[in-house]
Amino acid sequence: MTEKPKRLSTAELHEAITKSLELRSLIKAGRGNLGGTTCLAPLAERAIFQGRPILLGDGDVRNPGISLFEEIYKSHGIPRPLNDEAGHLKEWFANSFNEAAMRNSSLIIDIGGGDRTLEECAAEDDIIGAADAVGVPVTGLFMCGSQPGDIAYLEKLWASGQLRPHRGIIVLNEWAVPAGHKPETVYQPIMRDKRLNNVSGMETAFLRIPKLSCMKEVLASGLTFHDAAAGKPGPDGTPLGPMRQWLVKNWLEKIEENIAKAGIEDWLP
Repeated sequence: MTEKPKRLSTAELHEAITKSLELRSLIKAGRGNLGGTTCLAPLAERAIFQGRPILLGDGDVRNPGISLFEEIYKSHGIPRPLNDEAGHLKEWFANSFNEAAMRNSSLIIDIGGGDRTLEECAAEDDIIGAADAVGVPVTGLFMCGSQPGDIAYLEKLWASGQLRPHRGIIVLNEWAVPAGHKPETVYQPIMRDKRLNNVSGMETAFLRIPKLSCMKEVLASGLTFHDAAAGKPGPDGTPLGPMRQWLVKNWLEKIEENIAKAGIEDWLP
């Protein structure tokens, strides 16, 4: 017999609605080539397709990140920095939060892997404190892989105080697992590492991002992940094949399951 869904009380319903309307910002940081942008894109789509206001900012002048996902960036993105001069980047960073607060939108910022300028800006101008004050509190999205330098980089970043928000999501993207290695074998020691679990002043959680075998085909199609999964046609008028549609749909569902398992729904935009 199917169990009836629990009916929320008026107070519980009000709390759930209030939480869904809260603004949040997500800043990606960490070393490069760890699948950060392909993690940000489905998280951004998640907010968009659930009807929440969101702005996207690509702060990497040299190597475009989230702006590569043109379908969502053209409608939700803010102009990228014009150059990588430190003063200009810091102004762009502050303006991104200002724009989010004025538009009453959450914010996702993609910092290039290893780019310290914007991370330093977060410390010098106390972006974390400012974001809290204007109602767009920051959650850090910290990419981590299997190389010893990956954890060391994050440890140094947090110790310096450059980018250490109250909440940090440590992302383990299976895309970055070396060929011939099993994700479970690679990630279990990382998830037990005390350096990632006991960060002073920051609550941490781990988010696993499964590997999507047809990622290249989805990116080449020009479709969002959600549209690809739904069988919508791309700019050339053709959808992905049924098998790839299922793979993308299953991938999105697994990410949602992992978000729930990590208990970080309220941390994300």
